[in-house]
Amino acid sequence: MHMLARTRSMVGLDIGTSAVKAIELTQKGREVEVTAFGQVEVASDNLDDRARAVRDLMNEGGFQTKRVVTSISGKMVIIRYLNMVRMSDEELKNAITFEAEKYVPFPLDECILDCQRVDGSDEGPSSGNMTVLMVAAKRGQVDEHLRTVESAGLVPEVIDVDAFALSNAHTLCAGSDEGMDLSGTIAFVDVGSSKTSVNIIHEGASLFTREISLGGRDFTDAITKRLMVGFDEAEDLKRDPGDGGDAVKEAIFPTIDDLGNEIQLSFDYFENQFDREISRILLSGGGSRLTFFKDAFERIFEKPTAVFNPFEHVQVNDGIDADLLASNAPQLVVATGLAARLAKVG
Repeated sequence: MHMLARTRSMVGLDIGTSAVKAIELTQKGREVEVTAFGQVEVASDNLDDRARAVRDLMNEGGFQTKRVVTSISGKMVIIRYLNMVRMSDEELKNAITFEAEKYVPFPLDECILDCQRVDGSDEGPSSGNMTVLMVAAKRGQVDEHLRTVESAGLVPEVIDVDAFALSNAHTLCAGSDEGMDLSGTIAFVDVGSSKTSVNIIHEGASLFTREISLGGRDFTDAITKRLMVGFDEAEDLKRDPGDGGDAVKEAIFPTIDDLGNEIQLSFDYFENQFDREISRILLSGGGSRLTFFKDAFERIFEKPTAVFNPFEHVQVNDGIDADLLASNAPQLVVATGLAARLAKVG
């Protein structure tokens, strides 16, 4: 019974370059369910248009709370996994500044710096070393992101990084579905509009992440050049090729191969560095909705590949259009992983 259980809600807000996506998770006792979701396109990448899209989404989506977890990405976000001498948390806070100077290409007084130990790495308690995840973000980018969120009357609880939200969504699913397969080393590949995020986890711990500057917009550009059509028509063909499916596939395949080559470099580095083979790939993002995308990745990597739908494992409120939610699932994985912070934020 949950008559006295506390009810809490959190919105995961994914502000992309082409669309703003949001998922609301509500927890009552131990149960978590989706209570609202939505997505609106962004007219352009300037601050005013992004802020307007956030306001429109929150006004139209039926969200119950203004508490949000959002995320940043891009070249102004630096992520490094560091091998450091084992030390206390207090010592780590002091030491990370000196380590950051080796990897952060802008003045540290212009950035926000954070770090944490990585559980699940090979360095056990008896080892003299430990793996530390370091994240540095340009303060100006964080401040701009906060202004976008706060201008919509929202209360930002946490700012995360896109790539980590992918594994957080998976952790949420595992906690909701005891029958979910957690074995092996999993590579999450999220194909957004302007970039692709890669996050590799083993036993729930993130061990590698990378951002690649190729995405769905590059697929559209490939259609534009190959079929000699305008950008808007190419975008429509990408989403629904109709009878022109073969022509669209031929136009996009070289770009998918380019993306695959970049991802393969990351896989090779990871497998050599950690002496672990990636066992399967979970796809998300708008780019993964292409009907032939999953098969193309299985051809390139020769690994089991699936499109990640977190709503196959997480309870969905009866008031939600489950079919509409499922059809948009690939684009909502980051937002779901952000909202999954509900359990940690409280």
